[in-house]
Amino acid sequence: MGALEQAVQWAMRSQADRMQIKQIISGTATNVGETTCDVEREGAPVIYDVRLNAIDDNLESFVTIYPQTGSFVLVGIVENMNTEAVVLRCSEVEKVKVKIGEQRFIVDKDGFVFNEGNNKGLLKLDAVISWMGKVYADLQTLKTQLSTWTVTGNGAPLGLVFNPTTPNASANAFEDTNIKH
Repeated sequence: MGALEQAVQWAMRSQADRMQIKQIISGTATNVGETTCDVEREGAPVIYDVRLNAIDDNLESFVTIYPQTGSFVLVGIVENMNTEAVVLRCSEVEKVKVKIGEQRFIVDKDGFVFNEGNNKGLLKLDAVISWMGKVYADLQTLKTQLSTWTVTGNGAPLGLVFNPTTPNASANAFEDTNIKH
């Protein structure tokens, strides 16, 4: 092998070596923030500002897993630079945040939040249908009673015609098809 081939091979190996995760370190997650956490290690210095996502740009789509403070984490050192570290895994999850375009989803111990919760809670569709069925039945009863109610004194029906415009309830009228559960 010639000197030129050896130099090219050496340059390619050194570049490839620099671009890979060379170390995986374990520790405990502390100071978990929006994009980073610190990792305390037994018998070794703390690793500060460990990324929760490999890419820390303002992304349009991402999944971020937030380790629970005190949970065991595995950290990858990127490109063999101790200042470039990312959480690869964690033993306990505090929350998960997902963003895809304009859709956002957060899940934690308190439940699920879609798009910042601007539409309040998800309907209990069966309870709404049951309640609306009772409202519909009450309106039908009121319609019948008003059409036969006699006016005091002359014995004639009231003559008031009441036609409710509320249709009987159906699941399609209340279902948010963007959310399935």
